[in-house]
Amino acid sequence: MIKQLRANGAFAECKDQLIEIIKPAGGEWGIVIDALDGEDSIHLNPEDPFRAASVIKIPIMMAAFHEAREGRIRLDDTIILRNQDKVGGCGVLKELHSGLEITLLDAINLMIVVSDNTATNLVIDAVGKDLINRYMETKGCTGSWLESQLMRPKPRGPWNTITAKDIAMLLRGLAERTIENPGDCDSMVGIMRRQQYRQKLPRYLPKEAICANKTGEQTGVTHDAGIITGPKCSFVIVCLSQNLDDTDVGIEVISETAKWAYDILSAR
Repeated sequence: MIKQLRANGAFAECKDQLIEIIKPAGGEWGIVIDALDGEDSIHLNPEDPFRAASVIKIPIMMAAFHEAREGRIRLDDTIILRNQDKVGGCGVLKELHSGLEITLLDAINLMIVVSDNTATNLVIDAVGKDLINRYMETKGCTGSWLESQLMRPKPRGPWNTITAKDIAMLLRGLAERTIENPGDCDSMVGIMRRQQYRQKLPRYLPKEAICANKTGEQTGVTHDAGIITGPKCSFVIVCLSQNLDDTDVGIEVISETAKWAYDILSAR
């Protein structure tokens, strides 16, 4: 469903190609692609709400670094893993022994690099859900919020929610080293570059392209959001989807969209 589609610069004359790319997947899509060196951009349903899945881990990480920079927590604070902390889904902490000591920075790395849900909840506990939501609001997010911890039973109500516009804005701030301390931005982008789930945005990119990304998966949902840097272009890309009949088709759409954008921006 297309509620809003606008394109500028290099994307203006080929925006219909994006519609053809996503058509096989059906469902709902929110896509934002913004070149970092100019006004080339394409926005498809940028403010529509989507189930956040693991992409919510980007603002969680950013809020943790912010609180550490402000001195309210420390990245080397020790966290002790308990049985009651362990949850299902992605990750390795659920397989490890209770009493294990890790640092907050260890938990952040696990949260992003292997999308560890137990680690994510430990980071949420360390920072605080209200502070994470306040952080997103302060940074300009208008349609994104953290409703609950991951993989926890919750009363019937809203899901953790994001928009393509909000996540793209946060990623642009990281890429441009403006949204937080520049060194902290570099550290966070470095963590995202070690992401081990590479079957979406990076899949069809050439070897010289560097991708710092965070994926997300739920039933009928597949996302990827990241910063792609190549010799001739650098851009932020957020691809969100929901209500898909086949997420494998959605994964292919995300991979093709990233390559399509990379080729267009590299050829300018």
